[in-house]
Amino acid sequence: MNRFKKTLALLALVGAGAVSATSAPTLDDAHLAYFQGQFSRSLQMYEQLAATGNAEAAERAGFMLFHGGVYYGAQVARDPARAAVLLAQAAHAGRTGASFMLNLIDLSN
Repeated sequence: MNRFKKTLALLALVGAGAVSATSAPTLDDAHLAYFQGQFSRSLQMYEQLAATGNAEAAERAGFMLFHGGVYYGAQVARDPARAAVLLAQAAHAGRTGASFMLNLIDLSN
């Protein structure tokens, strides 16, 4: 099932009340919040998932924190130090996008 169909299925579950607000977030939950423009909520979920070792979530949270308000307005404050920690976690797990972003951070310093 492609990502679009998964998102539609998740939206149907959320609308039907099948997904509990108190359950641990999934990567799809975080993606859905992101694509609905709920950037602070999605960042919180990405960071929670990153704390459990999810490399993709760490990469996405790092990207969001690196860019902060430039992309996300007042919902996400720019925090290059936190971004670097999360991106390093993701890069160590093999996420090449995170490695690229870390190189950009190093070049900007």
